[in-house]
Amino acid sequence: PFLMLGLDLPPTPLFKDALEKNIIPQVPLYTLLKKFDGETVSESITQGRHTYCITRLPDHLIVWAKRFTKNNFFREKNPTIVTFPVKHLDVSEHIPVPAGGTRYDLVATGCHEGAADGGSYSCLLYHYPDQEWYRVEDLSVKEVRPEIVAIAEAYFQIYSRESFTKASTS
Repeated sequence: PFLMLGLDLPPTPLFKDALEKNIIPQVPLYTLLKKFDGETVSESITQGRHTYCITRLPDHLIVWAKRFTKNNFFREKNPTIVTFPVKHLDVSEHIPVPAGGTRYDLVATGCHEGAADGGSYSCLLYHYPDQEWYRVEDLSVKEVRPEIVAIAEAYFQIYSRESFTKASTS
């Protein structure tokens, strides 16, 4: 079983900084996960005000950043950088959840590069048997360093519970 969580990114800045460059905000994944603490109120024009609470944790946790917005005139991509741990994501530090395995390891992340109305998608995958990360884009598969995974402009991420990943490598 898995759980898919939609993360609301902060809005992109409307103004440029003193050097006439857009400021790209950064936000930790833990801050975005607070949406699911049962207390934080999320507001939406179409759905109103809601609170969300996770009652049990799955073996696989899928989080996706709501990067794309569309209105009557154009489509936009939110460039906010989401900082995230590759190993040992502990959701219990920010979300009240039942006791048990609350730590997750990243196993895949999907990335979008380019403008909102175009661009390309790629995926970074962790291969357990050889303990390496790979970038998959169309028919191309290349090994990448773990540091590249941590700075990827992630569109979605798949985490597996540590107890599940340890069983896979045994």
